[in-house]
Amino acid sequence: MAAQRAYSRRLRNCHNIDELRRLAKRKLPFPIYDHIAGGADDEVSLAANRHAFASYSLVPSQCAGLDEEEVDMSTQVLGRQLDWPVFSSPWGLQSIIHPHGELGLAAVVHESGTAYGLSAFSEVPLETVAQQSRSGPLFFQLQPARSREMMGDMIDRARAAGFDALILTVDNPTHGNRERDLRSGLGFPPSFSLASWLSIAMRPGWALSKVGYEMQFANYTQYLDSPQRDIEWLFHELLYSTDWTTVRWVAERWGGPMAIKGILSADDARRAVDAGLSAVIVSNQGARHFDCSPAPLEVLPEIVAAVGDDVEVILDGGIRRGTDALKALALGATACSTARPFAYGLAAGGRDGARRALELLNSEIARDMVFLGKRTLVDLNRDDLRVRTSSTISTRW
Repeated sequence: MAAQRAYSRRLRNCHNIDELRRLAKRKLPFPIYDHIAGGADDEVSLAANRHAFASYSLVPSQCAGLDEEEVDMSTQVLGRQLDWPVFSSPWGLQSIIHPHGELGLAAVVHESGTAYGLSAFSEVPLETVAQQSRSGPLFFQLQPARSREMMGDMIDRARAAGFDALILTVDNPTHGNRERDLRSGLGFPPSFSLASWLSIAMRPGWALSKVGYEMQFANYTQYLDSPQRDIEWLFHELLYSTDWTTVRWVAERWGGPMAIKGILSADDARRAVDAGLSAVIVSNQGARHFDCSPAPLEVLPEIVAAVGDDVEVILDGGIRRGTDALKALALGATACSTARPFAYGLAAGGRDGARRALELLNSEIARDMVFLGKRTLVDLNRDDLRVRTSSTISTRW
């Protein structure tokens, strides 16, 4: 009990997402931490995702007569009302971080009043997550596949399970060059280096939690039914470049609210409108696949201008502070999604750590709206922003 109280104090003493990140780094073996925190190649785009937010200032509005209890942070995303404008972006293999995994994170995300995005690469079947996570909005991320039969089956399963919306991720047509993973040996299956095994041995809490654990993609086990259909076969089926004809087919097959994730150009955003989608998620998937892409915030204004009010525009990438989300909203985003802050929270303390990450971002947005004198999110606009002229501004993380 004393140890648990001490650990709870450690979480409460994390006053921002970066402090949760540092606690997660202490608790995780470096191959697992690097898999969360790392990006592709030289990680230039990974850094740019954060630095882009430092290019803008927010202009406070004084004497607005507003306090945090009067702030309305609600917004509507993919047909569901959210209490605040940040939701959990889909990311796979959550149980490798902490045993609470997808089910634990979904529970606390819904407690906070926002949506949970489940990855097709989850370690818990989508039906189980839907059955145990009825208390809030659920979005399912569909991975494109060479086989329309496989995609159609996954779409039908998500619909039957009761997911509210579909997110089609299109920005990983092949494996990204994540050199941190190559050095550590984290793969599927893992082939850990000696240094990785030593790091695991130095973190017995994490290692003991993995006794009996087997890394798996639970939604695809039914397809791996013969020696010819191994994990290499599955990756070949799932990692390929889809086309807009298939995007339209997915939208028609789903027949409900749907977003496309991984859009970074105005032309692609307009194609998404033409394909009949509900939302565009401006994202480079945390810079985990292609290192020369622009930061999502850099291209957000041109995408908003290209689509107008035809679809919702969601900013995904680099969110670490409430002010980050407010800058994106002032540039025209409907909402934001993020994954790493919640991964750090989950690693730092399971459900309690993820809950802390959600609390931090939620409270920062409410407090910062008071500084800006904004009672609702729709009151935000570009007049609340200034472009910084200094080239020396840098972020802490």
